[in-house]
Amino acid sequence: MKAQTGQFPWWALAGTASYWAVWMTIAFWPRLTAIAFVVMLAAMYPSTQPGGALILAFGALAVAAYRVSTRSLAVIVGFFLAWQIIWIFGVSELSVAALWAYLFATLLLITPGLAVKLLREKALRVERAQKEAEEKAAQAALEQRMELARELHDVVTHGLTMIAVQANLGTISKEESDRAHALTEIGGMARNSLDDLRRLLQTMRADEVPQGVPGTDSDVSPNPACIDLAQSIADAQKMLNGLSVPTRVTTSGDLERTPNGLRSTVLRVLQESATNAVKHAGGGSECDISVDVKEECIELSVQNRMTPGKPGLPVSGTGLAGLRERASRLGGTLEAGPINGWWRVHVVLPFAGRPM
Repeated sequence: MKAQTGQFPWWALAGTASYWAVWMTIAFWPRLTAIAFVVMLAAMYPSTQPGGALILAFGALAVAAYRVSTRSLAVIVGFFLAWQIIWIFGVSELSVAALWAYLFATLLLITPGLAVKLLREKALRVERAQKEAEEKAAQAALEQRMELARELHDVVTHGLTMIAVQANLGTISKEESDRAHALTEIGGMARNSLDDLRRLLQTMRADEVPQGVPGTDSDVSPNPACIDLAQSIADAQKMLNGLSVPTRVTTSGDLERTPNGLRSTVLRVLQESATNAVKHAGGGSECDISVDVKEECIELSVQNRMTPGKPGLPVSGTGLAGLRERASRLGGTLEAGPINGWWRVHVVLPFAGRPM
C-alpha cells in the first residue's frame, strides 16, 4: 500500500503495531504497559489529527487504571498529560481549547478504573487479614492440642510405669506383707494418676464451658501455685527408694522463689526422669536428684546409674523430646545423655520476665 506521496506509511504501521502492543501488555503483561504506552504516544506524535488512534489511547488509559500498578499508572498519566501539551502546541492543528478537554478526559477516564482497583485491593487486604487470623487460630489450636497431648503422655506414662513396677514387685515377692504393700502402693498411684488425668480432662474441656454459667467450676485447670516443689522432690525420692533405687537429693537456694509458670515443667521433668530411671534400672542402680535455685534461673539434674540389660518396660522415646520442646518454649534448655556410666537429664529454666 502506497501513500499519496509515494512513500510507504511507516508511521501509520508503527502506530498500529504500538496500539496492538499496548492492549496486549494490558491484557497479559501489565508491568510493561507503561513502556508500551510511551512507545504508542511516540508513534502518534507526528500525526496532526490522530483521530481514532487517540480514542484507542484514551480507552487503553481507562483499562490500564484498573490493570496496572499505581506507580505505572502515575507514569502513564504523567507522560500522557505532558504529551498532550507538547503535541497541542507543537504538532496538532487543534486549538488550545481542545487541550483542556483532553486533560479533563484523561482525569475522568482513570477515575472509575482506579476506584475499582482500590476497592478490590481493600477487599483483598481484608481477605488476607481474615485468612491470617484463621491460620493463627488454627496454629494456636494445634499447639494447644500438642501441649495437651504431651501432658497426657506425662501423666499416663508416669502413673502406669509406677503401677507396672509395683505389680512386678508384688508378683515376684514371696512375702505376703510385700505383696500387700505393693497393692497399697498400686492403689495410691492409681488414685493419683486418676486425679491428674481428671484435672487434665477438665482443662481440655474448659474452653467448651461458657464463662459465668451457674453450676460450673470455672477453676478447673491445675494451678501451678499449688505445686509444692519440695514435696514433689520428696515424693519422687520416696517412690524411687521404695522401688529399690536408692536416691540422694541435694537442694540449694529457695525453692519457693521458683515462678509459678515454671513449676509444672520442673515437676514434669522430675516425673519423667524418675519414670525413665525405673524403666532402665536394673540390679545395683541408684539415682541422684539435684536442684539449684539461682538468682536468675533454676537448674534440675536427675541422673541414674546405667545398668546392663534391656528395659523391663516399653520405651516410647517421646517423653524427653516433648520436655525438650517445653523447656525451649520457656527460654530454657534440656540435655539428656550418658555421662561416665550415668544417664543424666539436666534442665535450666530462666526466671527472666516471670513474676515470682
